[in-house]
Amino acid sequence: MSDRHQAQACASAATAGFREVGTLDQLPPGAALRIAIGETELALVNVGGHVVAIGDLCLRCGDTLSTSALSGTHLTCGKCGWQYDVERGHVVGLPALAIETHEVRVDDGHLFISVAGLDSRASMP
Repeated sequence: MSDRHQAQACASAATAGFREVGTLDQLPPGAALRIAIGETELALVNVGGHVVAIGDLCLRCGDTLSTSALSGTHLTCGKCGWQYDVERGHVVGLPALAIETHEVRVDDGHLFISVAGLDSRASMP
């Protein structure tokens, strides 16, 4: 097997059960991006080069989180002010209130999200 084919096979194995949802170029550090996988809306957030995926709707007011301000690992809802620790997946100060999280992998600049339990059709607005 050629080096190129071997690299492609490794990349495919590393992203099995994952769906490509964009590229790292679309999500610079400190930014968030809304994606939809079937009926599920998620926010991809780049925390200093580490990409995480959380549910895109605020648990308190239902506003979108992908347009919210990120400071460190905290994403602040622009409507109600609730803060989410995006790396731990919960409301800051209320760790019992967890927000949906999904595994993200980055492979050669491409973003892949786990589709376990989700409709596997992905789209970007």
